[in-house]
Amino acid sequence: MRCYALQYFLMSIFLLILILFISFSLTVVFGVYAVWLIKRQVKLHHSIMLIELKSTKLHYLAFMMVVAALFVLLIWAFSGASPFERGQLYEAFGFSYAQSSMVFAFLLFFLFVLEFLLAVLFFSKSAVVDKGIFTALQFLNWYHVHDYIIDESKAELVLTTNAETFLTVRGTTAPLRVKKNDIPKLKFILNKNKNKFSMNLPKADYGEVKNERK
Repeated sequence: MRCYALQYFLMSIFLLILILFISFSLTVVFGVYAVWLIKRQVKLHHSIMLIELKSTKLHYLAFMMVVAALFVLLIWAFSGASPFERGQLYEAFGFSYAQSSMVFAFLLFFLFVLEFLLAVLFFSKSAVVDKGIFTALQFLNWYHVHDYIIDESKAELVLTTNAETFLTVRGTTAPLRVKKNDIPKLKFILNKNKNKFSMNLPKADYGEVKNERK
């Protein structure tokens, strides 16, 4: 009986540490990434915007709604307003009241940071500037770009940073929409800077570009 109780206690401690470690690690990663994206947007704000680009962001909005629903559901489940008694929730995992409160706080903070990251992604702007192209996820200097495709019928721009060009989706951006009357200007800017693309660099220089991106 004592052996079973000890095993149950150790299992609950292990589960507590695992949940806290995973939630804390993901919170730090998402938080740092959100700050990095904000810095990129500040850099865009201080750059000369030549052409504004747009991308589909409805999936970010959908994820934001899901995370918000989980946030409300978590508060409802642990507030005592749900049909479950609070004791049933944490005793199922072998947690004490203090331990379950700690897990609850970490999960809430994780969901808050995740919602913040999704909001940053949703409101991030994309544009062509004098030194490269800002997307919602990154800034591509001209020597990061390997090749591009402009679909004039859909008024979309797709970039790739991969040496295998468009044979793989790796390093390929999502379609970036541009106003149709800006397409000639976009073509001019891309052709003007094409000599800086990684496909036109010597192999040694291209290796340095790949290392810099890492």
